[in-house]
Amino acid sequence: MPSSRTGGHLAPITKDSIPQLSGSSAAMQALRAQIVRIAASGAPVAIRGESGSGKELVARAIHAQGARADGPFVAVNCGAIPEGLMEAELFGCRPGAYTGALHERQGLFQAADGGSLLLDEVDDVPLAMQVKLLRALQERRVRKLGGSTDEAVDVRILCASQHGLARGVAAGTFRQDLYYRLNVIELAVPPLRERLGDLPALCDAILARLAPRQDMHLAPAVLAALARHAFPGNVRELENLLERALAFADGGMITVDGLGLPVAVPAPAPVTALNGGLPGRQLPLPGMGHGGAPIVPLQLFLLQTEREMILQALAQTRYHRARAARQLGISVRQLRYRMQKLQLREPPG
Repeated sequence: MPSSRTGGHLAPITKDSIPQLSGSSAAMQALRAQIVRIAASGAPVAIRGESGSGKELVARAIHAQGARADGPFVAVNCGAIPEGLMEAELFGCRPGAYTGALHERQGLFQAADGGSLLLDEVDDVPLAMQVKLLRALQERRVRKLGGSTDEAVDVRILCASQHGLARGVAAGTFRQDLYYRLNVIELAVPPLRERLGDLPALCDAILARLAPRQDMHLAPAVLAALARHAFPGNVRELENLLERALAFADGGMITVDGLGLPVAVPAPAPVTALNGGLPGRQLPLPGMGHGGAPIVPLQLFLLQTEREMILQALAQTRYHRARAARQLGISVRQLRYRMQKLQLREPPG
């Protein structure tokens, strides 16, 4: 039953409803084989993969094929929880622990007792909270916010991040001792662009879920068009494209036009801006430039400005998404969406 808590949800999984990872590519076959071995071990697992690649689905499969399959599976997006509420969200709280805490509430650790807890985007956890998280993992006990006693919890910890936890350790944003506690086994989820041969199986599975009572078909050119797309949003983006295409399908046929594949936005040529007669500043300003320069559409100017602001915030925070989002005055989810829209990827390494 879904939880009303910010960023967390319960998801009971039975051995008869193991999540399916669609695709028969070599990468997916290797991933499924790894999941089987990892599920039997019971050790903490750090899942690495790009946004939308299926990290939570992999975590669900590990849980469903392990000894804790009959217990709860709880997933929480750490980047979606306000910093001031994170301790209460994870460990629970006593009445009066903070303004508005009128009743005692269990945290996500207690909710996952006997099962598995997925800490998605765990590298977004603030350093101060990382200390408390480390203690909970070491002691297998948690203390509710405002409480004076510890409670024992029996939870298998799974975590997920886009670039792996070692990057945060190198940047000084993730504790090394917590890294060793969480990164016992690292599992990489391949991006969709590295397994384009799985597109037919993925499309079939997604359409069967989105339109179980309709007989939908892909026009011959659809798969070729999808294979040419970069998929910065991976499988999640593919699902969004197909959901849109369903709304425009005619007679059960999905067409390329119905997909609404995004058109690459060319970077506008900079136009010299007159800054009170001061030379030197180059901006892609809309309108007619000095000396008959080409007109730059307003939309391109706004996109370029947005791109530069996001890149500047990411660079200043060493690509720490939560901090960059706070600096920009938007949520982490909004930042991820804008990065996908502008096809911004973090540098490797």
